[in-house]
Amino acid sequence: MERDTIASALGPYAALPHVALFPFMSKGHINPLLHLACVLHRRRLATFTFFTTPGNSPYVRSALVGVDPVAGGIVELSFPVDNPGIPAGVESTDELPSMSLFLDFVNATKRLRPEFELALGAIRPRPSLLISDGFLGWTVESARDLGIRRLSSYGMGFHTMTVNSLLLITRPHASISSEGEPFEVPGLGHVQFTKGDLSPPFDDPCASTPLGDFVREQEKFDTQSFGLVMNSFYEMEAAYADHWHRHFTKAWCVGPLLLGLPEERSLRGKCAEWLDARAAEGRPVLYVSFGTQAELPVALVEEVAAGLENSGADFLWVQRRKESSGFAEMAGGRGLVASEWVPQTGVLAHAAVKGFLSHCGWNSVLESVCAGVPILALPLMADQPLNAKFVVEELGIGQRVRTVDGTRRDLVKREDIEEMVRELLAGEKGREAAARMAELRIAARRAMEDGGSSWRALEEMVGGVSSAAVAVGGKVSPPGPAAH
Repeated sequence: MERDTIASALGPYAALPHVALFPFMSKGHINPLLHLACVLHRRRLATFTFFTTPGNSPYVRSALVGVDPVAGGIVELSFPVDNPGIPAGVESTDELPSMSLFLDFVNATKRLRPEFELALGAIRPRPSLLISDGFLGWTVESARDLGIRRLSSYGMGFHTMTVNSLLLITRPHASISSEGEPFEVPGLGHVQFTKGDLSPPFDDPCASTPLGDFVREQEKFDTQSFGLVMNSFYEMEAAYADHWHRHFTKAWCVGPLLLGLPEERSLRGKCAEWLDARAAEGRPVLYVSFGTQAELPVALVEEVAAGLENSGADFLWVQRRKESSGFAEMAGGRGLVASEWVPQTGVLAHAAVKGFLSHCGWNSVLESVCAGVPILALPLMADQPLNAKFVVEELGIGQRVRTVDGTRRDLVKREDIEEMVRELLAGEKGREAAARMAELRIAARRAMEDGGSSWRALEEMVGGVSSAAVAVGGKVSPPGPAAH
């Protein structure tokens, strides 16, 4: 009788599998799963329940406003209070006063487990699949105990996932002391890396640190999952996707998920008017944004600002935090500094924007690919240095800003910013990067179209994993490595 009642309530969605989605509380992790939820709904592949917290709920609800509430629900979990080191009211890493509190925040999210398990077990229709963030590794145990299969999502590409996993296993740089000395990672041919390409804890394989322990713990949980959901497409990362499938576990390339959403609405307001004026005059614009997470040193911001001013280029710099005082006035008519929220996808899609000075977070890389805008990479933390290496050296869709001494940790010089901005927007290397980006943009769109590689992978992921139903209260065991 209960099943009949549920089917009646779901109407045309009754025959679809149900997927639970639970991202880590950070915009860069929330957005890919929000996009996935929308794509599942638009393609009528599954109904879903999206887990979040009260502080993140307004953002989630605004992104899912076009979803039929019968097909997509939102569950708010009470974010724990009195968390050591975390200011009261902070429910996202974007709001942390310093990223040095990251692990404190991660530990706070573990206290969500009891309420999450009660809510997950109470969902009707019962989820056949949980897609949760890799940083919430403990959810694999919650899902297993409830007889639900779990997939992990990190919001990173195959390149970074593969390199980092191999570094943990093989430690080829254990005896290297110089940050600039090249080394090869076993299994990746003759591609050379340096410690300057890496971020903690991967740059120091011998150190036992809390961050390193956290990474290894998540790797352990991933081996107990049924695989990974990758917001990428096979044609862009084929060699690394193949390596992952041969040596690790199953993963599905289902992106760029952004292309499965309705087209971004036109920009409005001051930024739109300013960009429209540049487009009308045929003046190329460099978009500048370093995301919401990294803490930019004042000296770095000053060098970037001076380099932009000296380059003579028009630029739009979105400063999500107060990265520089007085620069808005210094920019004059050639530059626009925006401190309010600006839709990045809308900016990148604007006809005037011809380059992106970026920290190279994976979401930003994909958004550039979707818009066909070449990248000037200035990575800062986490997966960004490896993403930048991949973008520049293997994909050829951008250039990388040199640091003073050639390492990742040092500052840049304004002269280099000036030179590379000019080259990206008007030089031969910039034209080559733009041409390659245009090709990759076409490939991305084909991957997401009906019959494309990502289109098919999403159907396989939802249908294949969900169809392997298990008994209520039963336990599930993960598969081993899967051949591509």
